[in-house]
Amino acid sequence: MSEADAAPSKVTLVAIVGGSASGKTRLAYAIAEHVPGAYVIKEDDYYLDATLLADFDPDTFNFDEPASKDHALLVRHLKALKAGQGVDIPQYDFATHGRMAQNRHCKPAPLIIVEGLHAVATPELAALFDLIVYVSATRPVRFERRLKRDVAERGRTPESVRLQFDTIVEPMHTLHVEPQKPLADIIVTNMGPPDFDCLAEPVLERLQDKVFSG
Repeated sequence: MSEADAAPSKVTLVAIVGGSASGKTRLAYAIAEHVPGAYVIKEDDYYLDATLLADFDPDTFNFDEPASKDHALLVRHLKALKAGQGVDIPQYDFATHGRMAQNRHCKPAPLIIVEGLHAVATPELAALFDLIVYVSATRPVRFERRLKRDVAERGRTPESVRLQFDTIVEPMHTLHVEPQKPLADIIVTNMGPPDFDCLAEPVLERLQDKVFSG
């Protein structure tokens, strides 16, 4: 049996978008856990391969604008998945800022969730989604979460995190992330200690007719 023969009759695509450290990744996985066969694609894996970029400097490169991602490739992959075809998704290595040698092979599924800063920033990409979810959190909340994450998990200093947040992350949030909010079908507010199962409920309710009813 070919991949196309084994593919579900319908592939539902959901975008989870929001600012840095808003909680979009954890929300995406919380939703996927409730749907058999569902999985998450990270928009971050579509970062341009820095090993192919001339004069790349990770300290000055703007990772927070849509142009830093290969949306054309993501569009092709999502269209293929909707058409019942498997795809090989790149795997981005944040240590080297390049793509790993091994890809991740993904097949069509009843529900595929794409999460990322700019998941619907490109019109052609936004048009592919059946449901768009925007995760909203205030600037102070997002900064404190990012500070804890980057210091603990990425070896950053508090000073470098704050400088990057103030000079790149937040200006790009205003310019590129926030304008995606009006495109959302659902806005989820994630301000306190999050209960992601609870935050997933309104999304799962909207998916009843799209996925669960077949």
